[in-house]
Formats: sequence, structure tokens, C-alpha cells
Amino acid sequence: MTVLQELVGLYDRRAGQENWPQPGFSTENVGIEVVLEADGQGAAIRSLMAPDAKGKLQPRRMVVPAIERTSGIAAGLFWDKTAYSLGVTATEDDDGVRLAGQGKRTEKEHQAFRQTHIDLLADAQDPALQALRAFCETWTPERFSELCDDIELLDQGVVFRLGSGEFLHDLPAAEELLKQSGNGGAMCLVTGKTAPVARTHIKIKGVAGAQSSGAALVSFNSSAYESHHKSQGDNAPVSESAAFAYGTALNALLDKGSGNNLRIGDATVVFWASGSDEAAAENLLLEALTGPSADETDPTRDEGVLRDRLSAVAQGKQPSSEALDPSTRLFVLGLAPNAGRLSVRFWYPGTLDDFACHIVRFWEDCVIEPSPFLRNGARVPPRPWALLYDLAARRDAANIPSNLGGDLMRAILTGGRFPATLLAGVMGRIRVEGEPDRGQHGNVDGRRAAMIRAVLTRNHSQEVPMALDEDATDVAYLLGRLFGAYVYAERSFQERNAGLRQKYIAAASATPARVFPVLMRGYEHNLDGLRKAGGQKAGSGVRADRAVSTILAALPGANPLPPNLALDEQGRFFVGFYHQTAYFYTKAADAPDSLIDAEDTE
Repeated sequence: MTVLQELVGLYDRRAGQENWPQPGFSTENVGIEVVLEADGQGAAIRSLMAPDAKGKLQPRRMVVPAIERTSGIAAGLFWDKTAYSLGVTATEDDDGVRLAGQGKRTEKEHQAFRQTHIDLLADAQDPALQALRAFCETWTPERFSELCDDIELLDQGVVFRLGSGEFLHDLPAAEELLKQSGNGGAMCLVTGKTAPVARTHIKIKGVAGAQSSGAALVSFNSSAYESHHKSQGDNAPVSESAAFAYGTALNALLDKGSGNNLRIGDATVVFWASGSDEAAAENLLLEALTGPSADETDPTRDEGVLRDRLSAVAQGKQPSSEALDPSTRLFVLGLAPNAGRLSVRFWYPGTLDDFACHIVRFWEDCVIEPSPFLRNGARVPPRPWALLYDLAARRDAANIPSNLGGDLMRAILTGGRFPATLLAGVMGRIRVEGEPDRGQHGNVDGRRAAMIRAVLTRNHSQEVPMALDEDATDVAYLLGRLFGAYVYAERSFQERNAGLRQKYIAAASATPARVFPVLMRGYEHNLDGLRKAGGQKAGSGVRADRAVSTILAALPGANPLPPNLALDEQGRFFVGFYHQTAYFYTKAADAPDSLIDAEDTE
């Protein structure tokens, strides 16, 4: 089914329990009721005003048929302000005394109200609706002063009732007419029923980067988008009730605090469920993408429990104590701003177990050691939105590459290929930054290495080591390890403001044949200094030299270093660099003094 069909279905299921507005209705201020007699004569005009906490009279808030009116004349159905419904408005005489009269266009407004209801109720069978039609045929504005002497009621909203019965707009017969009213009808592309077509659709609010007043998901506001001389909504006929339903449901999902939306890059993601225990399924998906809510009073709200729950769903081994149904349908919609409209970045309907399998696979693709996804010593799942910050200049969300957030989410939720721009973006930031600020942003190298491994494993079907592989023979991986050993030796000897990593990681990963001879000479100088320094520095020199010797022995000695490395090879280079440097700093504190022998310190 389409996006709009599923949103309309969501509205049908939840409108009552969530108190969402009904199609064609809105909550308005109403201050007057007109009591009708059976023959259409006005029996009384009564105030519905009531005092507020300060004693000031206020109109009653009532759910009435919505009125789409801007600057033109458009009459409401079964209610409206006094100018339309009764033909009178507040005016002033020469002395400034307020009285009932008519403005410049009051007569036209009242005529529009009268004619609309005379035509609409021509075949009405309900006695109350017949009374309203007769009222419109016989009412004269002069009668207002006869039935009401409260000038303060002028320009208030007016509703009607027959005797002591219900308000007319609440009658089933009136509601049926409201569904059928409109400018013509056509088959609705959403419901398949013939009904009045919505000329314009409800504005959608809450999409990051879109206009604060709302943007249109479906719109035709230029001749370039129109065909066969049809304008606006006639180009893709959606009934007024369906347009109202999908717009109301989508706005509710996008509302702050709904728990049904999140932002990934420039994409705003909304999701909902259909089936048994919809709320539990939605919460699990939200937690899988953002982490569990911080509720210290609930011992189950931790990352380990979340991982176990989702993995159990993915493997079909869910505990019987869980209320989750793997067959529950889930729908994920990615939206992005596009001037006054919204762009659909992705739309993915599936089942809970589908999503669980794909999300767990994403977690597994990102596994790397040492893990950058740790909190208080415990492993946590990678969060897509957090990974994207590692690709942005100054870690500013505005600098995340366009479309990347939506493309990444599509890959995670569908199990498809990662966007090609993900690997290019990671390597681009590595080349530009040289070395990130680990103290401020955590293990950025680890997160980037995890993304690289995920892309190479899924997109290129490459075997990329999860942890340091000392038996690996891949040249790019070995060169990354070698560069890591050179960097470690330099840092152990002397910290520099602009070290090897800042100056050479971009060139070393792209053109190793040109750069590594230079790096080797610098390494020999650093190694000599470490040996002469003695003590712990000499131990660091031993560790670096043994790693360099092992790596050089693994490189194909008969072949020269490659003049350049492709993008995927640069990715393996960085993974090797991360593994080797992490190994040094992990093992350095545990290295025994016996590693430093006589010949190493000469």
C-alpha cells in the first residue's frame, strides 16, 4: 500500500483513542445559538457565553465544520459568524454607539450562507435540516434586534438547533451531507471511493529544515506540474476526508514528544506500527535507532537488554514473557525539506522481525576491536545519527552531506547497500582533519573504522579484519599497520604539534610509493632517539621496531610499493592503521621490562 493509504489507515485506527480531530471539523469559538421552530422561524437567539476565571464572558469552544476562508467570501456549513448566518455585524452610529448593522459586504456574505444551505438542503429529509432551509428562505436581518438585545453578541459564531434538540452540525444527517459536500467529486486515489476532491492538502509541520508554517506533501502550484488543464488537487485526486486523515495522522507523528520521529542527518524519520501491541513495537524500533530512554528506575533499560531483545526477535527466539509480535507491521517514512514542499527520501513498510534482522546486521557490520561503542565499559549499539556527525566539518549537523542521512537509513532498514558517498565521506574527513580530538569527541577513529568496515563488508564483499590480524597479507592493510607503527614511534620519541599523522596520512593512504620512503627515514631517526633515551622510551622503540619488522616481512618484497590506492584500499589502510595503533596503546602498559635487551639499548 502507498504512504497515504497507510497514514489514512493509521488515522482510522487511532483517531478515537488519541482524540484526533474528525475530517472536516475544527474547534472554534461559538457565542450564539439560534433556536428554530419546525417551520423555520427563529424562536430565540440565546447566548452561549460564559464567564472565565476573571469574570469576563468568553465564547464556548465547540467542534464545528471547518471553514476554509482567506480573503474571499466562503460560507460555513451549519454555523458561521453573525455576518454570514444572520446578515448583521457590529457597526457604529455617528455618536460612536455600537449597534447591529451591515458592513460593506455583509449582504453578500449572508447571501452566500443562505444560498449554500438552500441548495445543500434541497432534498433533506431530517426535520431539523428542513427547518434550517426554511429559516434561510425566510430570515431577514432586521429580526435580530427583535430576538436579541445583546449587542456584544454581534460577530460571534452562531450555531443552530431545532427546539431543544441537538445542534444541527452534530446530527448524523448533517454529518452525511458534510461528507458529500464539495466542489464536484472524483474517485479518490487513496480510498477508491467517489468523493469531493481536496483542492489543497493540509500542511505538514515538524519536518526539520522545512517552513515553520508547514509544507505540503502533495501539491500542484505551477502549470509545470499540471496536465489536461487540471489545477491543484485535481491532478492527483485525493478526497477531502482522506487528505484530512493522512495530514492529521502525519502531523501527530511529527509532533514533539510523540515518540514516533527522529532526525537522521537532513532527513526526518517518522514511523508507526499496525498490529498487536503497536506501542511496544514502535518503542523497540525507536530504542534500536536512538538507544533506550534514560530511566534509572528501570533496570531493564540498558543497552545490553536492548541488544538481546532485538536479536531475539531477529532470530525468532523471543521469550514468551515478551508481548512483541514479530509479525507486527512497521512503516518507516523519511522526509526532507524541499522549499515549500516535502521530499520523500525513503518509504519502507515491513514487519518487526524484518527490521530487527536488518538492524542487527548493521550492528554486526560495524563490529570492530577495540570497540568504539562502549559506555561504562559495556558495549552499546551504534547510533546512525551519531555516526553522521563524524562525517561533518566541525561536527555541525548542517555540514552532513546532503541526502546521506536518508540513504544511510534506507540501507540500515532494508539491509541493502550502504550509500557510496559514505565511504568517500569518511575518507574525506580523515584526509582533511588529519587527527580528530579524541578527548572531546571520544573514539572518532574507531567509529570511522567501523563505518569503513561496514561499507567494505556489505558493498564490496571484502573480508576486513574485525581485530588486528597479524597474518593478513593485504598490501593496503599492511601499509596502514606500517604507518601506525611509524606514528607510534614518533609519538613515543617526541610529541609534535604537526606530527606524521597530520602531515602524511592523506598522502600515505593515497600514494604510498611516493611517501613511505620519506616516512622510513623519519622512522629510523625516531627509533635511534628512542634507543638512546633508554627506559620506557627504549621499550616503545622495541615494540615499534618489532612491529615494523614483522609488517615489512609480510609485504611482497619482490614488488615495489603501489603508486596509488583505490578508495576501498584506502579504507583498508585506515582499518589497519586503527588496529595497529590501538594494539600499541592497549599493550604498552602490560609490556614486561624483559622486552628491552642489551642490543636494543645500545
